[in-house]
Amino acid sequence: MNRLARALVAGLACLAISACETKPPPAAPPPPAEVVVSRPLVEEVTESVEATGTTAPLAAVDVRARVTGFLESMLVAPRSLVEPNQPLFTIDRRPFELRLRSAEAEADSRRAQLAKAEFDAEKISELYKRGSASLDELTRETTTRDALRAAVAAADATVAEAALQLEWCTVVAPVAGRISRNLVDVGNIVAADTTVLANIVDDSQVLVYFHVSEQDTLALRQRVRTQRIEAGEPPDVAGDLRTLRHPVYIGLMTEDGYPHAGIFDYAAPALDPTTGTQQVRAVFDNADGQLLAGLFCRVRVPIAAPAPARMVAERALGLDQGQRYVLVVDDQNVVHYRPVQVGPLRGQLRVVRSGLSADDRVIVNGIQRVRPGVTVKPVEVPMQRDAPATTRAASSPTTAPAPSVSAAPPPSAP
Repeated sequence: MNRLARALVAGLACLAISACETKPPPAAPPPPAEVVVSRPLVEEVTESVEATGTTAPLAAVDVRARVTGFLESMLVAPRSLVEPNQPLFTIDRRPFELRLRSAEAEADSRRAQLAKAEFDAEKISELYKRGSASLDELTRETTTRDALRAAVAAADATVAEAALQLEWCTVVAPVAGRISRNLVDVGNIVAADTTVLANIVDDSQVLVYFHVSEQDTLALRQRVRTQRIEAGEPPDVAGDLRTLRHPVYIGLMTEDGYPHAGIFDYAAPALDPTTGTQQVRAVFDNADGQLLAGLFCRVRVPIAAPAPARMVAERALGLDQGQRYVLVVDDQNVVHYRPVQVGPLRGQLRVVRSGLSADDRVIVNGIQRVRPGVTVKPVEVPMQRDAPATTRAASSPTTAPAPSVSAAPPPSAP
């Protein structure tokens, strides 16, 4: 038994030694990372400047009392449309009627005195010609006549002023527009030139004020000069945007796109040095009353003729030390770093001005898992206009969606 045990132990030891000397098989390389790629979407795009603006009425006027007195009545309903010179309020007329009568009586008295003075001056003048009156008497009578003529003129002015104040007892609309509620109740005393009775807003046209940067201002001016040259007109050195009725489009907070079209109306003569922007104004027809004063709006100003442009999903773009870039896959499925120059955003797609061709396959999902120079497994899908963040590989429905491109550090250029 001892000999058999020894033989068994020796056999087990040999097996252990041979097992330790056997090398494990090499591990299989990991499969290439799967990424979603799309070719740039090529469409006709109009280069434009975008800004935020505020709306204002074409005219806004305070209706003020021009005489002091008791407010008797309001003749129009709040928010009603009024025309120029339409009666709006009435002020107690009786004190002003009495002043007018008094002024007219004073004027009549002055005229009577003037009539006698003119008769006396004429009589003295005849006597002076015959030598029956002295020069002092003639001078005294003519002076009295001239003074009374001036007094009559002053009395007539007083009558005119009293008549004007009586007319002002009926407060009329200075402009056409929509009137607000009455700001003073009937029965209160209103003060001349200080009490505001109501407001009138003319919103038949609406103005939109917004600011554009120095770069956009120069681009707009260049666009106007180009348009004038194309129209066969001499270039406008000032670059006045009104010369060719340059279009402007706006959209309100609850609207999609820019459904309202207008034209430039005004541009400030200089840029504000503190902000580096220029104030610009556009005018919009508002016959349907959709636009109100005081609204915020999105503004778009075209600065170039429509032209084909390449667009990629915004989330496919990365930022590397201020340089925008994309990752593209070549024919051998190798990833390459591609710096690009970008333009404006159109929905979820960004215009790429340079650095990308229409046939390049751009990684739109999965760029966090790859680096330039590695081989990947691309799954090509059409560039989606809405570019949803949950785009997945068509062949791997269980693959988790990749986070936004800004969540990963940018790769270094090879």
